[in-house]
Amino acid sequence: MKTTGLNRQLVIWMSAVTGIALAAMVLGITLFYAVAFYLNPGWLLSVCPDQIAAREGTGLPWSALWPGALEWSVFFVLWGIGTVGAIAAAVRFARRLIRPLDAVGTAARKIAGGDLTARAVPDGPMFEETGQLVDDFNAMARQLGQSEADMRAWNVAIAHELRTPLTILRGRLQGVVDGIFTPDEVSLRGLIAQVDSLTRIVEDLKVLTLAQSGRLELRLDTVDLADEVRSVASFVAPHLKDAGIELHCDLGSVHVQADGARVRQALLAILENARRYAAPCNLHVETRATSENGILRISDSGPGLPSGAENLVFEPFWRADDSRSRANGGSGLGLAVVRAIAEAHGGSAVVHQVDPNGTCFEVHLPRAAPPHTQRKSIPTRSRTPIETVP
Repeated sequence: MKTTGLNRQLVIWMSAVTGIALAAMVLGITLFYAVAFYLNPGWLLSVCPDQIAAREGTGLPWSALWPGALEWSVFFVLWGIGTVGAIAAAVRFARRLIRPLDAVGTAARKIAGGDLTARAVPDGPMFEETGQLVDDFNAMARQLGQSEADMRAWNVAIAHELRTPLTILRGRLQGVVDGIFTPDEVSLRGLIAQVDSLTRIVEDLKVLTLAQSGRLELRLDTVDLADEVRSVASFVAPHLKDAGIELHCDLGSVHVQADGARVRQALLAILENARRYAAPCNLHVETRATSENGILRISDSGPGLPSGAENLVFEPFWRADDSRSRANGGSGLGLAVVRAIAEAHGGSAVVHQVDPNGTCFEVHLPRAAPPHTQRKSIPTRSRTPIETVP
């Protein structure tokens, strides 16, 4: 076993404690009998009359009650045996204590050197506390490795998403410079569309990064989800209709504590996702409430999600059909932004399949009491449309 400073300290202190305990015992017993005889000789005579009589018959002084050479020899032998036993116990204890600590230290140095696959693997038995330390360290190391892998995947995905619009921009602009293309209104609008795509990707990345670091700025106020939906539906309905989507709204007044601009951003992201991947279909937008949360529900009658995709749709850059998604121009960040906004409000975003086909997204936000009114419960499952946006 590798000898460490902690190991030496354990051996020294265990030996010292054993010696001190034995010396205290010997001195304590001796002083006890000496003081007892000084204060009450008759009590000592009654306790050990034979020894007292023998000493009186020989004329020995009462100081002869102190341990003699043989007795001190026995004491030192006992002290030696106790010390050896203490050292053996200290070494065994140190082995079980230091092995996991040494394994953790070795793995930590490897991780610091860049080897994120290093793990603490001590040999032999461990105490429960040090075993828990090893497990926690290995869990942290796995999380660190996963974070590093996720960061690399993010970098690759971001580079891939930015490359297409940048390549188109550069090719078109170079064509204009070389005189191959004439800068007319159609080509310029196409270039602006590519710039808009880049702007959207950058803005989505900014929101995700701020949300993950807990620094997404929210201007919280009491807002009505129904009003926010109406403001968005009034200008997106024509674009959805052009894509073959009929938008139906069933809105009940639901007051939540939220940032209205972020709520509209999340709703737009879900509607844009439906336009790209669910058209043609009927799209229903509802606002409902429970006793604690306001619910923004968007359901479509499109093709739905692949089996098991419910836990993946909010992951950045995830696509059910990679080639189709890229053809439609999606960056794979929109729904991740929806979840980030919901969680930044202390809420959540969920998705589930709709029978027989289709997808239903729900954004849950903390509810707030309506100003100057008494809070009322609003049904949560009714789907009878009360308003249709043409």
